[in-house]
Amino acid sequence: MKPLLIESAFPTLHNDVTIAVAQIESTGQMPSTEGLDAPLVLDMTMSYVLFLVKDQRTTAAMQAIEFLLYADDNDRLPPLYASWLWLARMTLMIADGQPTLALSSAESALELMSEIAGKKSEDLLAQLAGILYNLTMIHHTAGDSSRAAKELTRAQKLYERLAKRNDTRFAAMLLYAVDASTDIIQSRTKQMNVLAHYQQCTELYTAMLEQGGDEGQTREALTALVDSLKNEGDIMLQMGNGRNAVKYFTKALRYQKKLGEPFGHKDLVLSIGLAKSLMRLINRRAAAEQLLNSLLPVARRLQAHNEVIEIENLLLGKSKTNNIMTLLKGIF
Repeated sequence: MKPLLIESAFPTLHNDVTIAVAQIESTGQMPSTEGLDAPLVLDMTMSYVLFLVKDQRTTAAMQAIEFLLYADDNDRLPPLYASWLWLARMTLMIADGQPTLALSSAESALELMSEIAGKKSEDLLAQLAGILYNLTMIHHTAGDSSRAAKELTRAQKLYERLAKRNDTRFAAMLLYAVDASTDIIQSRTKQMNVLAHYQQCTELYTAMLEQGGDEGQTREALTALVDSLKNEGDIMLQMGNGRNAVKYFTKALRYQKKLGEPFGHKDLVLSIGLAKSLMRLINRRAAAEQLLNSLLPVARRLQAHNEVIEIENLLLGKSKTNNIMTLLKGIF
């Protein structure tokens, strides 16, 4: 997927800053603000942040964003200015490979947008579309094509609506969304093909176990069956089928126990997969959280650093994702 064109969601400023923007683009620096009133300085600073983000000067952009969001007088920051800054931060975090921080930024943006009363303006809808497009990117990268497809569909509909109002501003993002839908469809087709392959493997290894053999052959077939079931569970998760994913990971854990080995890294990975599957089922989310909390000390004891981070992110991301979905429903 192509990254969000952050300028498409940039709010309409209260002042004409054409000269300041020209200076920013020619020098790459913030123009002097001496003697200017606060509203004009704010609009110039917003334009400078936009320039920094587009110019991929991430560190400087983050510093400028934080300066505006956390300034002592930030209560004078218009809500759509603040929500755009959080959207810009979300975009930077995605580019930096930090999806959890990106979700936090989306949550902050949506909380501000939910407080805006009245008719949904072009600027508000543009930011909603941008957040949905960014969420698509996060979940597509994570392999959750089912959720990504739903978010992209909503983003695309918004961009279609916005492009009818303002083709110049939104045509490019509409094309980006259409192009992204092709990527997600291709991903789903590939997932179906890979799933069919692993289903055949599972049938083969199950038949081998039923036929019996010496101890070495049985262990080999059992290990291969566990791996195949895990892969099927992973694909079901990516496709958004939590119920079937639970079945595959439960089977994989059951066969893994038959190997008679102490609880190790493989058991941990399978258990995390089961927890992720349970999180997709509304009535099993509490069980998923309980399982993750019980796995965290085990992961630390096994010194499984990547899995520790994954569990912590799942526990943190769960609440953020749920809150984001609630906020989106409230705004729409």
